[in-house]
Amino acid sequence: MSRFDEELNVQFYFNRGVELLDHNQYKQAVESFREVIANDARHAKAHLNLGIALTHLNLWEEAVEAFNQAIHLKPDLPETYVRLGVTYGMLGRHHEAIDGFKKAINLRPTYPAAHLNLGIAHLNLNNPDAAMEEYRMLINLDRNRAEKLFRLIYK
Repeated sequence: MSRFDEELNVQFYFNRGVELLDHNQYKQAVESFREVIANDARHAKAHLNLGIALTHLNLWEEAVEAFNQAIHLKPDLPETYVRLGVTYGMLGRHHEAIDGFKKAINLRPTYPAAHLNLGIAHLNLNNPDAAMEEYRMLINLDRNRAEKLFRLIYK
């Protein structure tokens, strides 16, 4: 297969995986993203999307591996750190979740999803004061997410 054909193949399976994710066909999306990775192991967004599909299948440890590989390949994507943080949270690994959210915020200080999830992680560690700091950040970024966090703080 020529290099051009390989690139077309990778792009086809990546686009197919994204479409399958959009249609909640997670097992098939996993297969597509794994096909991309088999042909191009350095495709960071394929690893990211593989991780997303795996979380929908509750395959948390596999998702952690996929997100970490995406970070290794492309460490400047804040979404990957947020996804990794949420996955760590689902595993009860809240300190690691906090690290992920903070890395996302370092890359994009005005990232509402990172601030919301950081606040939730602080609540999971019984630190409402730190969660309130995230609420104060969110008020100026995304009022709906700020209100959601506020309700969780005062639940």
